[in-house]
Amino acid sequence: MIRSVSAAKSMAMVLLACTSGIAGGQSASRVASCDSVLLAARADSVAVTARAYLVSKDGRVLSPRARALLLESILAHFRAPQPLQVPIFAAGPAPMRMLRTERLSNDTVALREPTLYGVYDFTILRSGVVTPAVASVRTLAPGFDERVAAAISAAAADSTPAAVARALNADAVQLELRISTGPADSRVRVRPVTLFAANFPRMRLVDATAAGVNPLAEYPEDERDEGRDGEVLLRVVIDATGAAVVSTLEIEHATSPAFALAAARTLVRYHFAPAHIDHCNVPQVIEIPFWFSLRP
Repeated sequence: MIRSVSAAKSMAMVLLACTSGIAGGQSASRVASCDSVLLAARADSVAVTARAYLVSKDGRVLSPRARALLLESILAHFRAPQPLQVPIFAAGPAPMRMLRTERLSNDTVALREPTLYGVYDFTILRSGVVTPAVASVRTLAPGFDERVAAAISAAAADSTPAAVARALNADAVQLELRISTGPADSRVRVRPVTLFAANFPRMRLVDATAAGVNPLAEYPEDERDEGRDGEVLLRVVIDATGAAVVSTLEIEHATSPAFALAAARTLVRYHFAPAHIDHCNVPQVIEIPFWFSLRP
C-alpha cells in the first residue's frame, strides 16, 4: 500500500497490485490458483521510493534549476494507473564469471520485491514542441509507460520546455527520463525527484536462471586488432515463459559498443528457467555479465 506520494506538484494516490505474470492462454482457475500462491508467499514488505531522473543525451549541460523545472512540468501532468500493477520482481545477485545451468536440487528460495524501472527518450525543440516520448526500456507495468509518455507530451503546453531550449540556445535538446524504484544508479549523477514512496511486498521465490547449454559470446571482429579483454553487464526481464523480453534490455556497462552488441546478440539466444513461486512462474529482472578474451 502506498504510504505517500511526493513530486514537484501533488499527484493522485497510487495503489500497488502485484500480478503473477502467468503467460497467456492459462485457464482462469490456474490464474486464480497462482494469485492465492502469491498471497501465501508474501513474507513481509520493504519501503521503496520511485525516483525520476532527467538527463541530457546530447552533451549539453542542463542546470539544476532547468532540470527541476522540466521535471516539475512533466510530473504535474503525470497520473499513475490505479491500481498500479508491478509484475516484475527485483533481480537476484548477478552470476559470477559464468552462467550456470539450472539444477533444481540447488534451488534456493529468496525474498524479492516487485520493481519498477523505465527509460524514456524525447526531444524539446526551440519552439517548445516536445517530440513523442519513446520507451527505450519498458516497465511492463500495465498502462504506466503510456501515462509517462502522455505526461511528457502534455508538458509542451507549458512555457518551461521552450524557455529551457532558448536558455541553452539550442534548436533541439535531447533528453532522457528514468524512473526507478531500485537502488541508485551510479551512471546517473543528477539529483532525482521523488515520484512516490510505498511499501512493496516481498515474496519467497526461486530466482530465474540460465537453463540448458547456452552459446558462448563470440569475440567481436572489430576488437581483434587490439585484442583487449572486454566486459559487458546486461539487464533484462525474463518473462514467465523463460524468454528474455527484448524491450527491457539495457546495457549497464560495456568496454566498447562492439562488445555490447556481441553480448546482446548472444543473450537473445539464451534459454532460461523463469523465476517461480511454488508452481507459478513470475517475471523477474536479471543482470547478466559477459567476458571476452583472446587469451587461452
